[in-house]
Amino acid sequence: MKKLSSLLIFVGLAFNVSGQEEPKNLKEVLQADWLIGTWESTNDDGQVSGQTFGWKIQDVLMVRESTGNDGKVRSFATISLDKDAGKVLMHYHSSFFGTSIEELQVEGNKVIRTNNWKRKKLSKEEAASRVASRVANQLASGEVQEEGVPELKQNLWNYYNNTRKTSGTRKITYEKQGADKMVTTFANKDESGQFVDGDPVTWTRK
Repeated sequence: MKKLSSLLIFVGLAFNVSGQEEPKNLKEVLQADWLIGTWESTNDDGQVSGQTFGWKIQDVLMVRESTGNDGKVRSFATISLDKDAGKVLMHYHSSFFGTSIEELQVEGNKVIRTNNWKRKKLSKEEAASRVASRVANQLASGEVQEEGVPELKQNLWNYYNNTRKTSGTRKITYEKQGADKMVTTFANKDESGQFVDGDPVTWTRK
């Protein structure tokens, strides 16, 4: 009797597995084709940032590239569907933030991007090197002038040496507000476990 029951359970499981739908592709799961294209945002100082979403493999692999005021690439990411986990994942690479694997979810006209990140604590030598590099880059791009270097150095040193967190949870929300308008909101989880939103950034389709 036990053998018969086991056989019936096995047959039932086999039937259920064979009857399951094949995993969908990225386009069907993400359903956010409105992201495709180049977007620009201008801050209060007139500096222009850009980000571009596009298909690398139609319906299967999406890429995202962001540029700074100098037009140089600041970060690059691939977006794909993990069929085993049933999740849309972004593999993100940045000269400033490093690398991370993030999850994307759709809620109506919003695409929500979240990740739990960790990074090592910098030594004083590493912090000094980061400060020097950031200052040199901002001078070269015109983001800061010579008279503003001392303040920039101090702010960066305070960040890298004292207040730079080594772990946390970040959420970025992309919200469609029209055919050619998008608003992004950055939020970090605080010590109480609540997300604290930063100022929204408005983007227009180029």
